[in-house]
Amino acid sequence: MSPTVGNFAQKNKLKPLNDLDSNDRTYLYSKAEMLQLDPRMLITSEPDLLVYLLEGEVSLLSGGFVTEKFTHLEQRALSPLFNESLDEDSAVLTSHGTILQVDRDLFEGLYSQAQAASIEIKEISLSENEDDLFKCLLRAFTQKKLDLPSLPEAALRVRRAINSPDVGTTEIIQIVQTDPVLSARLVKVANSPLYGTWREIKTVRDAVRRLGLETTKNLSFSLSVKQLFSARTSIIKKYIQNIYNESTSIAAIAFVITQTQAEHLDPEQALLSGLIQNLGLIPILKYIDMHPSTMQSVEMLGKSIENLQMPVSTLIFNEWNFDPEFLDIVEHAKNWQRNSGEKVDYCDVVIAARLLYLQDKDELPVDDLDSLPVIQKLKLMEFDDDGHFFMDKADEKIQEVNKLLHTV
Repeated sequence: MSPTVGNFAQKNKLKPLNDLDSNDRTYLYSKAEMLQLDPRMLITSEPDLLVYLLEGEVSLLSGGFVTEKFTHLEQRALSPLFNESLDEDSAVLTSHGTILQVDRDLFEGLYSQAQAASIEIKEISLSENEDDLFKCLLRAFTQKKLDLPSLPEAALRVRRAINSPDVGTTEIIQIVQTDPVLSARLVKVANSPLYGTWREIKTVRDAVRRLGLETTKNLSFSLSVKQLFSARTSIIKKYIQNIYNESTSIAAIAFVITQTQAEHLDPEQALLSGLIQNLGLIPILKYIDMHPSTMQSVEMLGKSIENLQMPVSTLIFNEWNFDPEFLDIVEHAKNWQRNSGEKVDYCDVVIAARLLYLQDKDELPVDDLDSLPVIQKLKLMEFDDDGHFFMDKADEKIQEVNKLLHTV
């Protein structure tokens, strides 16, 4: 009698399949394929499959060389044999064994549906038109018909490369140079007053060396974000432009707050955090842009799209391999009473920046700004020795950063 997935004790522990509920997992396994293989059988990486070792021992190979060896009893066997973040391109069994091949698209579809189903809609008060729009968006999300934004390959490669301990300045310069637009933007930023130097920088090499690797990583993303804020119809184009203007203003304030009030944090990461906090709205707005019949008035956009912002942001940041802290920022960006403890983090900075932005527009959502934990921790409403608040001193630099984001 041939073995089934149900015969294997670790079937409910396989990652990330264990993120599904038992019913979805059972369905997924019913469509999966189990193969019993002989020793020295070669298994190659297939982009449309998630492959697991259920029984036996396997050696992973990269370019023909063994990089890892483990059995089905080890923790490593709970993860797919091949992973996009790893270099392994094949594997060979060193004993009789059993592998499980799972359809990647089917898993991702079930996972997306599970995420969508987890959205709390019972407490949402929507009009009939808003409800129709929300259902259209939810259906598009579950069917993976929301077009997730994709940044230039160079920006993604820079981020991945800099996170590798074996990559140096030369490799980063080579990656940036493959994208002429990104190259020009980095050179322009390196010559701005924010990173002022005694001589004009004319090459990518000098720009990367002037900025440093970590700054180059965050700026490569920040300078590429602008192109994602686009649309066809005038209503959605205006809506998206307003989101971009708000995001750049908040990002500029967050940059300066970090420089002066939270020096243990990286200003460029604060800038990036401010820019991408609303990015989950873009695929939703672009879907509406492509399906104008789903929207009858711009007023009904608000509630309908905000309820999907978090799960869509999760998909985007997972696709880009962003750190989980960026999702925390999206989730808590409007949690005015957030108190994460004594140490200031990027989420604190973004919340504070949004509040100062809203105060400047006379749209402050709270009665007493001074009493909020993030404002107190960052000392943003305290007078300095000259009798000035933070915004009094920071206004010129904030405008400088904002102008730079709009011109590069």
